Amino acid sequence: MNKSLIWALAIGFAVLGPLVGIATRRLVDRIAAKTSARNLAVHRMAFGLARDLAMPLAALTGLLIALSLPTGLPFSPHAVHQILEAAFMLAITYAVARLAAEVVTTVAKRITGISGSVSLFTTITRVVVFVLGVLITLDSVGLQITPLLGALGIGALAIALALEGTLANLFAGVHILASKTVNPGDFVKLDSGEAGWVHDVNWRTTTIQDIPGNFIIVPNRKFADAILTNFHRPEQDMAVMVEVSTGYDSDLEHVEAVTLEVARNVMKELDEGFAGADPRVRFHTFGESGIEFRVVLRTRQYEDQYLLISEFIKALHRRYRQEGIAIPYPVRTLAFSPTDDPRFLLPAGLHTP
Repeated sequence: MNKSLIWALAIGFAVLGPLVGIATRRLVDRIAAKTSARNLAVHRMAFGLARDLAMPLAALTGLLIALSLPTGLPFSPHAVHQILEAAFMLAITYAVARLAAEVVTTVAKRITGISGSVSLFTTITRVVVFVLGVLITLDSVGLQITPLLGALGIGALAIALALEGTLANLFAGVHILASKTVNPGDFVKLDSGEAGWVHDVNWRTTTIQDIPGNFIIVPNRKFADAILTNFHRPEQDMAVMVEVSTGYDSDLEHVEAVTLEVARNVMKELDEGFAGADPRVRFHTFGESGIEFRVVLRTRQYEDQYLLISEFIKALHRRYRQEGIAIPYPVRTLAFSPTDDPRFLLPAGLHTP
């Protein structure tokens, strides 16, 4: 066969491989877009795997066919085949690592019902699959991996001693997610004062998004050791207490009835409140300015309490004015006996005019 023709065929196969890979990837994307309405996780993972493998497998196949032609290149056929085989294995390892990470993430979301990302499990899965794939690739090309495993064991021990803090954060992150006491999406408050939604737990830190929208980065070890309150466990709804006071001359039965009516109306009008929940009023203190009591409302989520309290205070103040119920000012009244002379109550040396 003409050598020019052989070179032309070799170049053609080398160029045709990537083109076939690009065409295959676009075909997979079109099929995935048409079936996206079903929203099946299995279909999405299968299309993702096909998309990841289309380009490298087609390109390597074209290159393998091109190098198998008698072009007269000064390469050992055995060495070329080993290199291409290793490239095939690495491409498959990369695609399988991504697939395994997506499977783990999907299963975790279905089991826990969380909507946030859990990058810790995804990272661990990818690293484990990729390391196993690299070891299998080295073994398939004829390299002895037993000495390599021994060297890796010694190196891993040295790395573990050097990265003690990092590994502590890694295992603390695994413990946080495995214990299921906290999941991404939960609203928590630490004993150090930080509060917000758990946005993500990765291999080193836990990210908390506070109510203004800022991110608070907490090392996993400190987060696991902290005393925290989880406002989404066991339920997201929670009680909200509002402190109120009224004058000593007020009719407490009337005050209680009016306050409960206002609380029910506000909770019914707002989505943040429970329309069916029953508010409570509990008198607890004879204060310096009046009788103090506590109104217990109920809201669906922690962040909804602020609007609920604001609307309740406005409505209660307006209703108290209509009903003539006194909201006492912080004053102190001193009462003297009619027979007492105020002059004798003054310090020595001071006299009234």
